[in-house]
Amino acid sequence: MSNLINITAKQISASKKEVTFNLQKYINEIIVIKYGGSAMLDKKLSLNFFQNIKALVELGIKPIIVHGGGPQINLMLDKVNIKHKFFKGMRITDKKTFDIVEMVLSGVINKNISYCLSNKKVNALGLSGVDSKIIIAKKYRKKNVSDPDLGLVGQPYSINKSLLLNLVSNKIVPVIAPIGANAKGTKFNINADLTAGFIASEIGARRLLMLTDVNGVIGKDNKVISELKLSEINQLISKKIIYGGMIPKVKTCVEAVKAGIRASVILDGRLNNVILKELLSDKGIGTLFRK
Repeated sequence: MSNLINITAKQISASKKEVTFNLQKYINEIIVIKYGGSAMLDKKLSLNFFQNIKALVELGIKPIIVHGGGPQINLMLDKVNIKHKFFKGMRITDKKTFDIVEMVLSGVINKNISYCLSNKKVNALGLSGVDSKIIIAKKYRKKNVSDPDLGLVGQPYSINKSLLLNLVSNKIVPVIAPIGANAKGTKFNINADLTAGFIASEIGARRLLMLTDVNGVIGKDNKVISELKLSEINQLISKKIIYGGMIPKVKTCVEAVKAGIRASVILDGRLNNVILKELLSDKGIGTLFRK
């Protein structure tokens, strides 16, 4: 363990004492990681991500990965001449679109992530949310009467908590595609951010890490706001400091903290060793949300 800590400290430019101290907070704790954006599309960044996951497992931390796949889905839809439409960040999903979404998420992307982790000698298991009822979902409820019907878009309702706990207790990393089904067997496309936040809340994770293509929440001075309390969020939205596509990510982090997670973090997945730096250095990276 001492050698692992030394290696990690060098990787993130931290002292051994610093890493050892911060590690004590996370040993045997579950960390849910939303994996997407450039961290997944860029080959060098994805290799670095897999190395970070390997380090977490070897250090005694229990990661659960929930992945997205929007750009890859769009490419496949274009190839088969299916138009893709979005409403407030959610993909309008008819049956033809869903079949492509499921194929890309549960087939191509999910299995590639678990395969790459296995190549790093990490015991990883690629799973769709419909496997063993990992994610029970219901149809997404419209916020306003005037909103369009999103089709086969769902929201998580419950998870197979015992299965996930059993996997991580045996040092197996679950890699989950955000597809769920209801009691009747109807399958739904679920937003990956929403899925990660829900799983983190239900399973009692110590941290929720959201890998994105932004540094975090940017303040008026164009600098990353390192920490936000839940009471500050609505004001920042009204002032349009938090806006656009950042709003659903922030709200996912907020809901996770409200549900009992100690903190959730929006991180820039374009940076090397971002996961290790956030968890094991004193400085941290990105924007942290807590009560």
